[in-house]
Amino acid sequence: MKRSYIRKILDAIDKDTISFAGGLPNEDLFPLKQISKASKKVLKDKSSLQYSKSQGIDSLREKIANFYTKVYNLKTTKDEILITTGSQQAFDIILKSLSVNNLIVESPSYIGALSAFRILKKNIKDFKTFEQLNNILKKDEVLYSISDYQNPSTYTYTKKQRKEVANILKEKDAYLIEDAAYSLLNFEGKIKKPICTFYKDKSYHLGTFSKIVAPGLRVGWIRANKELIEKIIVVKESLDLHTSTFNQMILDKYLEDNNIFKHIEKNAKNYKKRMNYMADCMEKYLPNFEFERPKGGMFIYGKFNNINDSMDLATKALEKKVAFVPAQVFYFDEQKSNEARFNFTNCNFKETKKGIKILAELTK
Repeated sequence: MKRSYIRKILDAIDKDTISFAGGLPNEDLFPLKQISKASKKVLKDKSSLQYSKSQGIDSLREKIANFYTKVYNLKTTKDEILITTGSQQAFDIILKSLSVNNLIVESPSYIGALSAFRILKKNIKDFKTFEQLNNILKKDEVLYSISDYQNPSTYTYTKKQRKEVANILKEKDAYLIEDAAYSLLNFEGKIKKPICTFYKDKSYHLGTFSKIVAPGLRVGWIRANKELIEKIIVVKESLDLHTSTFNQMILDKYLEDNNIFKHIEKNAKNYKKRMNYMADCMEKYLPNFEFERPKGGMFIYGKFNNINDSMDLATKALEKKVAFVPAQVFYFDEQKSNEARFNFTNCNFKETKKGIKILAELTK
């Protein structure tokens, strides 16, 4: 086993490094005043420092369930929500509750999920087309998918494709883990129905407050039917008993006192400006990097037409105090690639321009 490339890079980065590496929300957009106010209210309640339910506090689960019912048009009750310590924990909880060895992932796929699957010693297969998916997926196997602003590729499934995947899952009688970390970060405020809307029985939908409020609170959730929730609670209890009571209550109070969708809209508008600025810089200074502008999320993904190995470029760039993520780490077999992922949410315009110019010099 080895550590996540991105986590290692984040450890190596210092204050002088221009980082396009981690999926870091912009700190200037954190609702500090609102979270501070919520914290003060919560600390008046002694139970905020006490043990709490393994499934999560009732009022927070109720709010998340209402969100599914109203926004995704997916009728949900609080009994179908389990609070996790970050969305990352969900992979461990779900897979330990299932007697499956085979996982199917998109190619490329999220490095955090791949790391979780490897440490659990699961067999991983990948697909690039739905025809390939249909050919390799078997009964009771698990499909892991990011249907909105896929990390790293930024690809988003159309409604037709979501239904097609749901039909494949139904035919194969397989499980779905649908990662929705970025589904609310559409630059125009358009939210698509998840795949699990069309395939409910054996699906897990993962959400997180990390990308829409603050990652430091480490609060995420799993949405699944009640029977599946009852199975994964047992695993959750064996890992950490429950997610931080204090952090759950802070978020619950924050949601009670504030309109989170106005906050998300503000973030999305800011991120769109940052994405377009980075894209403009790439087109001007880095013309050999081929990409499409995403419609949401936190990344630009593409390929260098004048180099064969983006890992080699990433190593040289880090020596020049610029960090980005080479696509090799997003493939489960770590195949050499000329593709790369850039985060646009964390750097200011000046840093973005400087960093892209440095990369341009390195690729000449």
